[in-house]
Amino acid sequence: MENLFGNVAQDFVNYRKGYPSKFYEKLQEECGVVFRNQQVLDIATSNGLAARDLAALGSYVTGVDNSPELIEEAIRTNRVEELNIKYFLGDVTDLPVEEKSFDLITAIHCWNVLPTEQTISEIYRVLKPGGKFILAQFDPVSIKNSVVTETEKIVSRFNTEWSRKSTHGIYPQWINDCYDGGFRNVETFSFDDLIPFSHEEWKGKMRTDESIGGSLQDEEVKAFDHALSILLEEQFDENVLDVPHRMFSVICEK
Repeated sequence: MENLFGNVAQDFVNYRKGYPSKFYEKLQEECGVVFRNQQVLDIATSNGLAARDLAALGSYVTGVDNSPELIEEAIRTNRVEELNIKYFLGDVTDLPVEEKSFDLITAIHCWNVLPTEQTISEIYRVLKPGGKFILAQFDPVSIKNSVVTETEKIVSRFNTEWSRKSTHGIYPQWINDCYDGGFRNVETFSFDDLIPFSHEEWKGKMRTDESIGGSLQDEEVKAFDHALSILLEEQFDENVLDVPHRMFSVICEK
């Protein structure tokens, strides 16, 4: 797999916020997911946002990503926080892991950039019987005249091949992905949450988006960033942008 986000690794560290505690609470309380003392693999772990959450919940976490820059940042952060996480550089379609190694596997905010069939086959191979697989995405919600909608207009100017994978932050196809991959007992949930951003934080988040940092060259990213700065100054002069986000998750069992 291609390393999509190495050029914006520092932006992941500075501007990618964590996931709502409500996400993990619903997994435990409504879906029966156990984190404590479980061997967990976090695929496409990026700079370790979800991996750190999982370790804080008592899991023994292994994080894998194909970006040397992001794995380096994840390891650097963990030297400070000293959580129970091991990171390695690898391809999620060809994991150097023995079969039936993990109790739980997570794919958080990454499924849209992964080759589905190959990845889910590997997930099934390395998950223990009865183990759970969790898919989740945390997207900004596109509302008329909002900063999200106006930002997307700029995205489409700089990345003419881009289109939203979902206009509502819900991904029904993922349910079929899980069934097609051999999984059972499929459940889903979603909820909305309001996330505050400064102008700099919003620009940084957008640089880490698959449509920008994951697709454009460095000079194109800079030009996009400049155009977004103008938009924010002219149309959204408030100091804090309250941006609604939607968490969507699919949980299934081997």
